[in-house]
Amino acid sequence: MNTDSNPVQFTAPTLPAWHDGGDLTALVTPLQDVAGSLLLSAALPAGVSRARLAGRYFLARCVEPSPWARAHDWTLYRRRPLFVAGWRPATAEAAQVERWLLTSAARGDAGVHWLAARPEGAAVNLIGPLGNGFVLPPRARHLAIVSEPARVAALLPLLHEMLDRGGRTVILLQGSGAIPPALRDLLPFAAEVQQVAADDGWQERLQDALGWADVAATALPASALPEVLQAVRTVRLRVERDFVQALVDVQLVCGYGACHACLTPLGNGRWTRACVHGPVFDLADLGR
Repeated sequence: MNTDSNPVQFTAPTLPAWHDGGDLTALVTPLQDVAGSLLLSAALPAGVSRARLAGRYFLARCVEPSPWARAHDWTLYRRRPLFVAGWRPATAEAAQVERWLLTSAARGDAGVHWLAARPEGAAVNLIGPLGNGFVLPPRARHLAIVSEPARVAALLPLLHEMLDRGGRTVILLQGSGAIPPALRDLLPFAAEVQQVAADDGWQERLQDALGWADVAATALPASALPEVLQAVRTVRLRVERDFVQALVDVQLVCGYGACHACLTPLGNGRWTRACVHGPVFDLADLGR
C-alpha cells in the first residue's frame, strides 16, 4: 500500500510519445541560462505541427507525473509556457524523434525552476504547439527584431526564416552592458545585433530600425509597448497593418481560452484571449 511518505516512483519512457488525450511526453535536457532565459533541448515525437513556429508555445506540466503527485500536488494542473526557439527534423537513425529548442524567460517562476533542475532526458508532459505565431509577408526582405536579451530566443525561428529567403535582419535589444556570450552564440552571425539601454537613446535607435525595416517583430515587456507605438507613428505617421507584429506579455495558463488569465486589451476598446487569438498580434490591433 502506498502512503504519503512513500510515493509511487515514476519511470520515464525511453522515447517521446503521443497520448490519447492529444498531449505528449517530451524528453528534455536543460542546456543553459541565456541572458536570463532558460533554454531546453527537447526530443518530441514526430508529427508535431511546424506552422508559424515563432511566437507559438507549448504548455509544460511542471511536476513529477506520478500517481502520488496527481492525487496530492495541485501544482500539477498549472502549466508553464515554453516558446519555440528552433526545430530540427527526424533523422534516419531516429525516424520518430524530432529535436526542438524551447525557451522561457520566466526564470523566477517555480515551475520554470523545476524544469531547469531536470536531469538529462527527463520526461515532461506537454500540450501544443498552441496559439498563433509571427508571419513574414511574402515580399519582406528587411526584418527588424526588437526585444530584450531574455526574450529574443522566442523570435529565432522568424529570424532564420528571413535569412533563409535571402533577406537581412537587425536585432535591437533593450539592455545594458555587454551581450552575454551564450546569447551571442545563439544568434546567427549574419544578423546585425545592437544593444541599447532604455535611457541611452533607445527611442532613436528604435526609430532607425523601424525606418530601415519593411517588417518588424517585437517581444518586450507590456510596459514597453507604448514606446513601440510612438516610434511607429514617428516613422510612418500611423500604425499600418502588417508592419509590426508583437508577442504580448501575458500569462498563458490553459491554452484554450477557458481561464481568461491571458485577456489582452485591443486598441478598439475590446478584449481578446491571447492564448488562442495570439499571443502574436498585429500592432495595429493593439493600439491606435
